[in-house]
Order: sequence, then structure tokens, then C-alpha cells
Amino acid sequence: MQNLTPLEIQKQTFARKLKGFDPQEVRAYLQLIAEEIERLVKDVDRLARENAMLRDDLDDHNQRERILKDTLLSAQKVSEEVKSNARKEAELIVKDAELLSERLVSQAMSRVADLERTIQDLKVERRGARNKLEATLDTIQQLLMLDAEQEANELPITSMHRLRE
Repeated sequence: MQNLTPLEIQKQTFARKLKGFDPQEVRAYLQLIAEEIERLVKDVDRLARENAMLRDDLDDHNQRERILKDTLLSAQKVSEEVKSNARKEAELIVKDAELLSERLVSQAMSRVADLERTIQDLKVERRGARNKLEATLDTIQQLLMLDAEQEANELPITSMHRLRE
């Protein structure tokens, strides 16, 4: 069966038979059917347009949802990468700080050891200088004592003149 238009329904004619239906009543009823079909066709067209618009809107929304999901996933990946990079950078900074700290402590310990050796060397030198000074003082004291003995043993010059005379 083909699709009937309201105009086709209105123009439809029927063969007459004896004792058939009242042609005016049939004509009026066909007019009523044609008007109802015209209204229904308009409703179907309007609904089809609305349906198409709603489908377009739905497609737009679905596409936006996909874009938002992709963007969210991308943002999560970037966030994870940033966190990971920050963690790695923090670990490197800590490692560098530890190495620097170890190097500085090692240098300080080396400097302390150098200073302790220098202090020990200076103590040895001081002991040696003290010993030399004591030895020198002892020598001077002995010389002074010898000189005093010699002086005591010597006769006065006036006495020596008398002895010669």
C-alpha cells in the first residue's frame, strides 16, 4: 500500500452501486480523515525535526563528554608526570645535598686532622725550644758559676802587684 496524502483522500471517488452509502456522508467522512491525516503528517514532520535536533544535541553532548573525558585523562596523566618529576627532582636534590654534606664533613675532618698534626708539631717544637733554652740556661749558669769561682780564686790586682814586688 502506498502512502496516501490528504489531497488524495479528498479526491478519492467510489463507484456507485445500488443501495450504497450516502455519497455526501462518505465525502464528509473522507474530508475529516484527510484533515486528521494532514494534522498527523504535520505532527510527524515536526516530531522528526525535533528528533533530528535532539539527536544533533545528543551527538554534541556525547562529543563534549568524550572531549572532557579525554581532557580529564590527559590532565591526570600530566598531574602524575608532574608529581613523578617533582619526586625525582626532590630525590636528586636530597642526594646532591647528602653528597655535598659528606664532602663538607670530609673536608672538615681532613682540616681538623691537619690542624691536630700542626698542633702536635708545634708542641714538639715548643718542647725542643724549651729543652734548648733550658740547656742554654744551664750552660750560662755553669759559666756564671765558673766565672764566679775563677773570680773568687783570683787575687785582687793590687794584691798581684804586691806579690810581684
